Amino acid sequence: MSSRQLAEADLGRAAEAGEGIRMLFLADNFLPHAGGSRVYYHNLLKHLVAQFPDEVTVLTKKVAGWEEFDRRESTETLRIVRRFRPLPNLKYQHLPKGIFPFWEASQLARGRGFDLVLCGDLYPPGVVGLGLKRLFRTPYLSFSHGEEITQTDRYRYQPMVRNRIFNGAEAVIAACEFAGQNLIRIGVPQAKIHKITPGVDADRFVPRPPRPELVREYGLQDKRVILTVARLCRRKGHDVTLRAVARILSDLPDVRYLIVGTGPEEGRLRTLAAELGIDAAVTFVGYVPDDRLCDYYNLCDVFVMPNRQEEDGDIEGFGMIFIEANACGRAVIGGRSGGTADAVQHGVSGFLVDPLDLDELTATLKLLLANAELRQKLGLAGLRRARAEFGWQSRARMLRQVCEAVVEQSRRRERWPTAPAL
Repeated sequence: MSSRQLAEADLGRAAEAGEGIRMLFLADNFLPHAGGSRVYYHNLLKHLVAQFPDEVTVLTKKVAGWEEFDRRESTETLRIVRRFRPLPNLKYQHLPKGIFPFWEASQLARGRGFDLVLCGDLYPPGVVGLGLKRLFRTPYLSFSHGEEITQTDRYRYQPMVRNRIFNGAEAVIAACEFAGQNLIRIGVPQAKIHKITPGVDADRFVPRPPRPELVREYGLQDKRVILTVARLCRRKGHDVTLRAVARILSDLPDVRYLIVGTGPEEGRLRTLAAELGIDAAVTFVGYVPDDRLCDYYNLCDVFVMPNRQEEDGDIEGFGMIFIEANACGRAVIGGRSGGTADAVQHGVSGFLVDPLDLDELTATLKLLLANAELRQKLGLAGLRRARAEFGWQSRARMLRQVCEAVVEQSRRRERWPTAPAL
């Protein structure tokens, strides 16, 4: 059955789905702000309202390019409202600013009467969700990617707020096994936790020949290409990859490394490439819009991102880019850290390496670059897995099941506030 037929079947089921759910989704950031979790949220909500008679209002902030994005993506059932400014960090002096998103959310809730609140971030959305529950008795659901737990572990008081938010939620969506295990570790009942990993648009991310104009632009004729698509921050492991490339070039001088993305580490990484003497083999591509990423995945022979955990607890929650690269038929290499074991099936769709072991990463890159048959085998297996297991429609249906159960439980409590004695 084609993707179009599947979509039509989904819409047919939606017509029989009965009463819709009115939801308020709270996020400190939303697309077009960069970030895998933002892509995750947008696709879950977009496919949710496409399949079910639900209405979702997203309350978030204004970011660069928001006007065009909202005009393109807003519908009658997916409404985007932008009001407050994001918090620069979670230091105590900024926490009182959370009153602004709470005020905006309470005004929306009072006017529209939502059945359910979905909290995409721990703070302020999680605190707002907790407040709305007490003020309007509206149930809320929280999302967890894992890093919001490891990053707050090192503080004195933030874990208490964090744990109250997660335990106050009727359900918690874990974006990966790593997030789920950390939720259990901090005391969230396992019965509340529902694992819904990110997905991939298999109609958009597809294998195809490299675009000749990009091959010419980056000088990739007859080259073996390594690619990383990620924000330029420390946990993505660009620095370790640069060091591995420096080791490889003596044996494989035709290797080129493309780095797609922007971020605070760009200056340091450019300096490192120059110090290693490999800047001629490394191209910092910069920002590439989502609708052009497929072209870049199809330029490479191997996709690599040896993600690691930083001292401040920053860690990769899942790694959607591995699934996107697999969907384009590319073999992948990821770091054995955070939630990437859900994204990379070791030895099947790619390899997981110790992100701090330069020797292991170098050897794995050499193995794949020198073995086209192995690259093709892993890429094909990854392609099949991406298409079979990571459709956004199925993830939206999983979320809908959780939401429906939470709303129904809340409505039962309203009908019968106290259960009869047995």
